[in-house]
Amino acid sequence: MTSARACLKDEPGTLQFEAVLPRDDLSRILIYEVYQDDAAFEDHRAAASIKQFREETADTVIKVIATRCTPIE
Repeated sequence: MTSARACLKDEPGTLQFEAVLPRDDLSRILIYEVYQDDAAFEDHRAAASIKQFREETADTVIKVIATRCTPIE
């Protein structure tokens, strides 16, 4: 996934970006992202790679569900 590589390369606060296909539903893509902090996440949301992703998937993405989490230590 080009967007994942771009996020890791071009966004210093992006610590992890994984895209996977559920085996039982190939019509979905799950993306797991980890950011250094809230500022890095906001930088990601405003990044060129996300704009490109939205443009490239405008006809295919039906719904995006995001859940923000806090790590448990």
